Amino acid sequence: MMKINRKHKGMLSVELVVAISVLATIIGVLVALGNSFGKLNNSLWARHICHNAAQAQMDALATTGEPINDSTFEKLWPGVTCTVETTDGSGQWQGLQRIDLILSKKVKQKDVQIHLSRYLPAAEGGGQ
Repeated sequence: MMKINRKHKGMLSVELVVAISVLATIIGVLVALGNSFGKLNNSLWARHICHNAAQAQMDALATTGEPINDSTFEKLWPGVTCTVETTDGSGQWQGLQRIDLILSKKVKQKDVQIHLSRYLPAAEGGGQ
């Protein structure tokens, strides 16, 4: 004779629903973390690109005295805008030119900006 136990009839369904909801919560948290890290990675990559473009622009100004022309700059670093400002040094920097570079790149809704300054001899540097 078989003994039928009807005491735990709905227990498997409850365990299954709890397990599925816990897994869905874990997957949702992982998706949110992945999205956040993706945004951070894009922002840091844009900062890296701007920094490299600024270094190249500053090297061009130091060696040739002229900035990289706009068409070449756009080919090398698409989406990066560069502003070059030149001022004469004052005080202990007299006789030198201060070169200020402001580079920016738009990443989704955020703007990444890099500011780089250097004093160069007036005869060698100073593009614009």
